[in-house]
Amino acid sequence: MAENNREVLLKVENLCQYFGRTKAVDDVSFEVYKGEVFGLVGESGCGKTTTGRSIIKLYDITSGSIYYKGRRIAAGTKSFKNEIAAKKKEIRELSKSGSPDASEKIAACKERIAELSREIVAAKADHKKAGIVTDIQMIFQDPISSLDGRMTVKEIIAEGLVIQGMKDKKLIEEKVYQILETVGLVREHAGRYPHEFSGGQRQRIGIARAIIMNPELLIADEPISALDVSIQAQVINLLNELRDTLDLTVLFIAHDLSVVKYFSDRIGVMYYGHLVELASSDELFAHPTHPYTKSLLSAIPLPDPHLEKKRERIQYNPLAEHDYSVEEPTLREITPGHFVRCNSVEEQKYREEMGL
Repeated sequence: MAENNREVLLKVENLCQYFGRTKAVDDVSFEVYKGEVFGLVGESGCGKTTTGRSIIKLYDITSGSIYYKGRRIAAGTKSFKNEIAAKKKEIRELSKSGSPDASEKIAACKERIAELSREIVAAKADHKKAGIVTDIQMIFQDPISSLDGRMTVKEIIAEGLVIQGMKDKKLIEEKVYQILETVGLVREHAGRYPHEFSGGQRQRIGIARAIIMNPELLIADEPISALDVSIQAQVINLLNELRDTLDLTVLFIAHDLSVVKYFSDRIGVMYYGHLVELASSDELFAHPTHPYTKSLLSAIPLPDPHLEKKRERIQYNPLAEHDYSVEEPTLREITPGHFVRCNSVEEQKYREEMGL
């Protein structure tokens, strides 16, 4: 099916998430189509986990908008407020200038301020109206820290149902048992506490807690990074099965590119809070374009010791690779469905490298 005809389940538009002066996520935009697995990769600290947490509204986003099924569920107002401040400063400067067209420019500034003020009111209203979106659930990276050690497995998994107002204890119990069996555990585990389980079992409990709410979108935040390799495969296979049986859409956050390639339909690459490349899994691995993506792929170890000795690691130095003194980069479509963060000069260079 052509991407233009696919249903957009989640749309992230110009998302910014700042913590003081730290720009954890800076102007990130992408779409997740219904039924797909969208992989988000990058080194530690690049902002991929922050992006996931912002989508599920664990953070109040700084600016930008997040849409779920076409409805805005989160909106930031910092960019609007900054522009209002800039327009007010411009008005003060125009008032002092004595320019013949000052009054006309001041009127335009005031009109823009009024428009931005309306945007702020609408953003706050949409954010408040959306409340908690139970159709989106999250699996966290560290299974033990995300589970309350004072609650039994049954209480942990059922908590979402109770919060939503379900009061039939027998029905809740049956749902918990059913979900436990779905994720590969047994009924007897319901009365135990998290510390009595292995890391892989605890992650299955985390998955059960998420899917009992019957979500459409599952955000999996590095769900296998804290697990042994053999257990990683089991959890990935479980997620694959759940994706098919429950008709899930998955935002899969990871730094292990080998796993992401196997599990994802499309992949977004993040670096220092920016989305630098986005393409289908096959396209990204066949034609990596951004220098950081090339560096990331070159770091994947090879299972053959002879090939591993010959593997060339590509170093990425942004200061040497890019000159943004004249024109700032934006996310541009180089080939259909393949986006790269670049300016006009780099875009032409990348097109020539691809033989376009």
